[in-house]
Amino acid sequence: MFLDMDMLKLLIMSQNNLVKRWMNERQTLRGFILLVDYRHKPTKDDVMMYEFVKHHGVPVIVVATKEDKLKRNDLKKNEKLIKDTLHFDPSDTFIRFSSLKKKGIQEAWNAIYELCDLDFE
Repeated sequence: MFLDMDMLKLLIMSQNNLVKRWMNERQTLRGFILLVDYRHKPTKDDVMMYEFVKHHGVPVIVVATKEDKLKRNDLKKNEKLIKDTLHFDPSDTFIRFSSLKKKGIQEAWNAIYELCDLDFE
């Protein structure tokens, strides 16, 4: 299920009991994928989403996109900025992703497979 950020933000801010119940009781919900721009500090919406799903005990895969746009020495610095801003839980997964360089694609699929208890090897 995919929800756009505006709709999800509305649902969270409305304190909708249906959303809370869905998050807590949905047995097929295995995880949440949060896309952030690797070049920038996560937005307030990014932080709100991360905190919301963590509050409900949902594992998160943070995919930092546009990795190819950063200089090599900025990778660690920006990763730290993202993790610090989100109050990143070390049990979650952080993936550096570049569609241009085809980097992180297999790591993302592996993280999804792991959340779904799937093994394709």
